[in-house]
Amino acid sequence: MSESKTQKYFSVSRAILEIIEEGGTNLLTHSLISRRSKVSRAWIYEYMGRDKLDLINVAAEIFGGFFTKTNTSDNIFSKTELKKILLDGQNLTFLKIKDEPVIIKLYFRFRGTNTPIGHTIKKYEKYWLDYISAKLVLIAQLNPNEAMTFARTILTLRLGFAFRIATSQSSKNEMIEAGEALELIHRQIFLNK
Repeated sequence: MSESKTQKYFSVSRAILEIIEEGGTNLLTHSLISRRSKVSRAWIYEYMGRDKLDLINVAAEIFGGFFTKTNTSDNIFSKTELKKILLDGQNLTFLKIKDEPVIIKLYFRFRGTNTPIGHTIKKYEKYWLDYISAKLVLIAQLNPNEAMTFARTILTLRLGFAFRIATSQSSKNEMIEAGEALELIHRQIFLNK
């Protein structure tokens, strides 16, 4: 049975990001991507593009979209649901980073840069911050400035702990510490509201 199209996109995207992390975009060739991902060059040409910039954009979008969209939902109307989506999002992020450490390394390498990966990071960061702050205004009844401050704090802590998880000898301990720190922030959001 052949690998599904979604799995191929992930395999190729992971290979692209790993190659960039290891040696930059100059090493990025369809042959190397194909060998690394175990997906044919013909498939990569057809579904992901022929140009390096196309390959980088697709890979960044696949991982950026996956992390952002799986951390949000339109069906959140209560404090309990909001707490759950925050907890589920943090757990998913930490588990995925443990499996895909290249993502967080590239995040810190390219965030704020004028590159395709930098632009993708900015787009998905903005999407997540706007989403969470709007939910905090609606559900936790925070003013917009407070809501954005809490959203930025949560994102910053998640990313910092994700880096620690990806680079630690004991990711389990790091995940426990991250959970405790973020739980304090989550409790503070709903304090006296």
